[in-house]
Amino acid sequence: MANTDCLVFVAAAVNPVTDPFLIDRVAVIAEAADCGVLVCVNKCDLDPGDGLAAAYAKTGYPVVRTSAATGQGLAALRQALAGRVCAFTGNSGVGKSSLLNALCPALSLQTGEVSERLGRGRHTTRHVELFDLGGETYAADTPGFASFDVEMVNAVEKDELQFCFPEFQPYIGRCRFDDCAHLREPGCAVTAAVAAGDVAQSRYDSYVRLYDLSARHKSWEDKK
Repeated sequence: MANTDCLVFVAAAVNPVTDPFLIDRVAVIAEAADCGVLVCVNKCDLDPGDGLAAAYAKTGYPVVRTSAATGQGLAALRQALAGRVCAFTGNSGVGKSSLLNALCPALSLQTGEVSERLGRGRHTTRHVELFDLGGETYAADTPGFASFDVEMVNAVEKDELQFCFPEFQPYIGRCRFDDCAHLREPGCAVTAAVAAGDVAQSRYDSYVRLYDLSARHKSWEDKK
């Protein structure tokens, strides 16, 4: 989807539980494209999502907690989206379509139930469609995905990956070594920030995992 101001990643801490790596993988893609990111922790009537909210509060990304069922947080979400062109994304069943229906009941988007046995939702959105929410605000509902889908997206170059984690920015350039990859190097300011609790451990774990994906992607490219 072109000309998007903001990517709204809808997550949940209850069935289906969102793996933070999914958020981080998609956020990196958005950062690389100079697209804003907003993390929306939905289904807060069932679980407040304290862990997710705390981890992403340290990134500098706006974090909004909502419940499409009760209306909690909808005013804050509407304000965060005002005047922007946004795309809602996230794994199936977290409530993307339900949130859009709550923001604009006239949409009447199809929603589906979440399988308690499988812990995931059914795909009810089959294509991307842009909706007018009023006040020069537009939002697109996109098909949900499973964990394997995001692995199909080309990795950001490993040397550029650090710049796609905004909470790393205060520490870049302060490491002992100029070419620090923020992995196991001594004197790394980023890993020191993780140890101090200034960078969420889950975010750093995603960085390490994505760095490995990026490094393997580069090796593959070199063999072509």
